[in-house]
Amino acid sequence: MSENILEADHLTHYFKINKKIKIKALDDVSFQIRKNEIFGIVGESGSGKSTLARCLMNIYEPSAGSIRFEGIETLDKAEFKANKKLLQTQRQIIFQDSASSLNQRMKTVDIISEPLKINHITTARKTAREEARFQLETVGLDDSFMDRYPSQMSGGQRQRVAIARALTTEPDLLIADEPVASLDVSIQAQIINLFKHLKEEHGFSILFIAHDLAMVEFLCDRVAVMYHGRIVEIADTKELYANPLHPYTKMLLSAIPIPDPVAEKKRVHPDYSHMNFDTSGELVGVKTGHFVVMHPEKQMEAEPAGDLK
Repeated sequence: MSENILEADHLTHYFKINKKIKIKALDDVSFQIRKNEIFGIVGESGSGKSTLARCLMNIYEPSAGSIRFEGIETLDKAEFKANKKLLQTQRQIIFQDSASSLNQRMKTVDIISEPLKINHITTARKTAREEARFQLETVGLDDSFMDRYPSQMSGGQRQRVAIARALTTEPDLLIADEPVASLDVSIQAQIINLFKHLKEEHGFSILFIAHDLAMVEFLCDRVAVMYHGRIVEIADTKELYANPLHPYTKMLLSAIPIPDPVAEKKRVHPDYSHMNFDTSGELVGVKTGHFVVMHPEKQMEAEPAGDLK
């Protein structure tokens, strides 16, 4: 049995502007997410992270490539139809903007229990209200939130409700698309710690998308770096942060502030403003578990380290 819960191979996606113009948002993206791991994807805004998340959830249909979730080819219409309930329950996504992702006319109890009603699922708690109470407690909210509307909650509270809703179907994979980007720093820390706790408690896999590299370093087991729709580097978190190889990865890491204000003030930052980050070539294994995009002529210099899987 495969150790991977999700495998994406050669995903490419275009957005059509008009009949003559189209923009490539994803460019030959391949990676795997293992069971019971937190896999991070980092990159600046516009690098294709959210597009990738939506392709993985069948919100967008990629122009090319394949996606397998627990062995199911999700882009194959016949396979999707045959496994529709599993795919709708065992994959869940949490969006960045909880204000727009939650129905403003529904109370919390109905928001959380809605996936159960749609998929005709009965849980051990039996009633929708008991399930909502249980999931609220899981994400650190008491039952006083049961009858509140989203407009009556703070951003952090709404995001916890969104997480609670995703947990009701007991998913195997949780996709978190910049879930803390719009929250205050203190609330961000609470939500990040919640993700860490949930992974340890439930044992599911998490795809965590962010542009904050310090946050990703704390939370994730492995990290992929995206630039202009391509993954340019993948490695275990400790390895990537200790030994970045692609120039774009080096630039991102150089922007992480040092906690010591005196040291930060004296720090000399490399100038990457005029650098053209080349994404041509293929992901090549330079050591076990560490892959970076390389020109064909440089690939001969890299030590064989197996394929991406």
